[in-house]
This record gives sequence, structure tokens and C-alpha cells, in this order.
Amino acid sequence: MNNPFTVEETNLICIFQSDSRTKVIKDIHKAVGHIDDDDLVELSVRVVKKLENMSDEEYVGLVLEAAE
Repeated sequence: MNNPFTVEETNLICIFQSDSRTKVIKDIHKAVGHIDDDDLVELSVRVVKKLENMSDEEYVGLVLEAAE
């Protein structure tokens, strides 16, 4: 499967990276309440929606490497 995430989205997932898709979703949800930057909140919401719309098998198959 091709990575459906942008570089920015992939970097965000890497910050919260876990073997569990649901854990990443929960951790991002927790963090959003502490974010003051509207663009980062929007990015976080977008990532969560994409993660919620994929299966655990698809998540495990992703190659997630943070860009420098």
C-alpha cells in the first residue's frame, strides 16, 4: 500500500509512533487539547481521520520514517 500521508502527517505520526494504530489516535487526541497552533490542530485532526479510516493491517504495513 502506498503511504496516504503527507510528509507533515507522517512526521506527526512518528512523534506518537506505536505498533497500535488506536494508541496513536488516542495519543494525538490527548495532545490536541494542549496545542495552541491552529495549523497543527488541523493537521492532527486530519491525521486522526485518516488513521480512523484505515485498518490495523494497513497501519502495520505503513513505512513511517520522519523526514529531516
